Amino acid sequence: MIRFEKVSKQYRGTTRPALDAVDFEINRGEFVFLVGQSGSGKSSCLRLMIKEDRPSSGSIHVLGQDLGNISSRKIPFFRRNLGVVFQDFRLLPNKTVFDNVAFTLQVIGKSRGFIQEAVPDVLQMVGLAGKANRYPHELSGGEQQRVAIARAIVNKPALLLADEPTGNLDPATSAGIMALLERINAGGTTIVMATHAADFVDRMQRRVIELQQGVIVRDEKDAGYGHTAAMPIAGADTTIKDTGDLSKIRDAIAPKPGDTGVIEPLTTLDAVPAMLDTFEDQTIDDTQEIEKLPPEFTTAPAPEPNPADIPITARFNIIPQERTDDGADDQEVGPVQ
Repeated sequence: MIRFEKVSKQYRGTTRPALDAVDFEINRGEFVFLVGQSGSGKSSCLRLMIKEDRPSSGSIHVLGQDLGNISSRKIPFFRRNLGVVFQDFRLLPNKTVFDNVAFTLQVIGKSRGFIQEAVPDVLQMVGLAGKANRYPHELSGGEQQRVAIARAIVNKPALLLADEPTGNLDPATSAGIMALLERINAGGTTIVMATHAADFVDRMQRRVIELQQGVIVRDEKDAGYGHTAAMPIAGADTTIKDTGDLSKIRDAIAPKPGDTGVIEPLTTLDAVPAMLDTFEDQTIDDTQEIEKLPPEFTTAPAPEPNPADIPITARFNIIPQERTDDGADDQEVGPVQ
């Protein structure tokens, strides 16, 4: 179905390749997660699969075709056999739900009769029956993503590629999208999904290909999200996993004799594992008073802590600011620096 052979991709103006001699093969009917930090090469893999980019070296085979031998004129015909779902939906704002889905079939020359039958069927499948005449702005984010999925599968492609399809959605809506993708896969469609959604990867236990700095570091079946919270240190070979011990980070980034490189700050949220919500039914408003916060966030004044004692998984601080004229305490919720 998909085969990468020693595939490398170097973008102009960069010193490090986005992909470096990548090898893998995906069989028909598989559901494969591509995981890794931002910039690890996940999206580059997907762009190469749809021939939106060309590899710098190596060969790529998709749906039995060598993409290196497909001319620009034949690319649209090749793409008819696969569906693509993006994080930002990419719907046509001036067309109804029906017309957004039908557009795919119109482009490839399907008859009006076929379209009138196929579109309602796929809208029913994705849970949008009765909303065919709505416009994108009249739908929730989850409904817009369902329209995008319907558009991608209405032609019954053998392969569906999804780039962070739940990235802009809340957890409950994301769960519905993942259940839908699982049903599509059960129908025989091969799915390759780039994602940071660790909870769903862990729950579904499918094949996981993990990329780090353009290199495959793990390829496992029936696997979870794994230790993709590992943080590469720029200019060093050290990789630090989240152990809650900041002393290891300090030691790794401390200057070594002869070092001349610049150490990049460890600020990416991709380096922090997902944190379970311990008070799901409670909402903290930005103007809520400190004494109304859950006990976890209210403690007696204490001396400034030693940075080494702060676990890296403590992702958020409640930071009191100056009292405003109306007497309310404005608070800012932000990442730990």
